[in-house]
Amino acid sequence: MNSNEIDVGWLSRRAMLSAGAIAGAAALLARDPQANAMLQGAGTVGPGARKRALRLAHPTDIHVQPELRAGEGMAACFAHMMALADRPELIITGGDLPMDTAATPEARSRIEWDMFNGVLSKNVATGVQVEHTLGNHDMFGRDRAKSGASGREPFHGKRWFLNNFGYSSTYRSFDRAGWHFVILDSIYMLPGGADYTAKLDPDQWDWFKADLAAVPAAMPIVVVSHVPIMSVANFFDKSDLIWANDGPDLMIENKRMHNDCREIDALFQRHRNVKLCLSGHLHLLDHCVYNGVAYICDGAVSGAKWQGSKRQTAEGYGLIDLYSDGTFEHRYSGYGWVAERNA
Repeated sequence: MNSNEIDVGWLSRRAMLSAGAIAGAAALLARDPQANAMLQGAGTVGPGARKRALRLAHPTDIHVQPELRAGEGMAACFAHMMALADRPELIITGGDLPMDTAATPEARSRIEWDMFNGVLSKNVATGVQVEHTLGNHDMFGRDRAKSGASGREPFHGKRWFLNNFGYSSTYRSFDRAGWHFVILDSIYMLPGGADYTAKLDPDQWDWFKADLAAVPAAMPIVVVSHVPIMSVANFFDKSDLIWANDGPDLMIENKRMHNDCREIDALFQRHRNVKLCLSGHLHLLDHCVYNGVAYICDGAVSGAKWQGSKRQTAEGYGLIDLYSDGTFEHRYSGYGWVAERNA
């Protein structure tokens, strides 16, 4: 493990550790950041015969643009993945791929999408499966005044994202290496089409329930969404000024976390093979466990949109090892990027 990596995989193996050991390990990490290796070792206590099924990379919130060397940064991130001695076999991007198309004119949006597709095609090895998640910045013309969109464009809204990748839907699922993967669409457009909230629409709900019901009970499931279904980092997402104005109430905006999280949790309780939920959106790293499901919000490839770290989370991507017994290990990997303003 290098200094750019944070190992949180030990939390995914919570059944192998007592609550006291976890608390002690967390306290140790708080005192000594170099304790990562010890935490990793503690996490391997237990049955030794596990077979890794798949290595997954989760780069999210790339926000590629011509400025701030963002194209170089994106290329460096994917080159870092591909240069690993044990590189990922599957990549699922977490959304917000171009810098923005929601409030950006068509010509500029095309520049950003072309840059994203070009960098991706040059830096991902042949044979590595790549899947994409829709982010709120990946929808053309949400802000019609700033984008100049009429709403009648054949690529308006989510259609540009679909056309880019040849998808028929913004949500879908597939099986790989004994695991089931679900990619959700977190962006629920409000009446008028100018704003959104984070939740599943009725059609997606019906599909999601039917999809989980069709998965064999013994097959573990990973769910990927742009907006976190649940997140601790939301309490640190706001600027300090906005935070101070909240007064005694720590409010989470309905764009920052799924506001149907209770309904999703209830669904997961009927499908105990849901093991892991991955997200981005906040550009912050966290990991929490609720009712037996692990929720990981990975930091952003772009950090604070190519201007350095966002709070304590540097530019990076998630790297997840999935095992045949339904367990997983996760670490957040930096890729050695130094932002232009910090250079």
